[in-house]
Amino acid sequence: MKLLFALLLFVGTSCSDEPDEAELTTVNASANSKSSTAVFNAITGEVIGTSVLHRNSNGVTVNFKTTDLMPGHTYTLWWVVWNKPENCIVPGECSEADFANALDVEVQLLYAAGHVAGNNGKGNFSGHLNENDDSGSIHELFGLPNFGGLHNAETAEIHAVLRSHGPAVPGIVNEQIGSYLGGCPTTFPYGFPPFTEIPDEVGECGDIIAALHRL
Repeated sequence: MKLLFALLLFVGTSCSDEPDEAELTTVNASANSKSSTAVFNAITGEVIGTSVLHRNSNGVTVNFKTTDLMPGHTYTLWWVVWNKPENCIVPGECSEADFANALDVEVQLLYAAGHVAGNNGKGNFSGHLNENDDSGSIHELFGLPNFGGLHNAETAEIHAVLRSHGPAVPGIVNEQIGSYLGGCPTTFPYGFPPFTEIPDEVGECGDIIAALHRL
């Protein structure tokens, strides 16, 4: 659990040349709503894009646009769903510390999207998550219970976390852009701690870019 949020002190894919110029402050979300928030580099703290989250009675859709990607490197986007954010240590501001309280906050980690970065270092990751769909969950990797995915799209706190899987490696690219461990170490902590620099070599992975959609 520390792996996903140590940096945050704080199923479709596409590619885009230019990030949105949308407002970088979070907008309160409600039924059939749209919220926009900053995408930031968790190592440098720099704002490098915009994430837009659409909510309706059936689920959530994210459009996560960022810069600062390494050309030819592989990336995956992950949903971090806090089904009961009111039970977080700071209600409505869930963080790494709340993984220790998983039974009360009902946090779920699920695959959203993935692709290889183009030459311009910009990426557009889009994904949709239906309520009660846990098919992309990676809870077992982190010893978390399976809470059945997203329970209520209108009330859950949603974090989107972008994971680097290093340079595309012939023969395993599909795993690198479609799974949490593709191209990564297979033993915990599954990454490249302590994340004081951007992973840039084969076998170096890390959750390095994020957006926090809070109500």
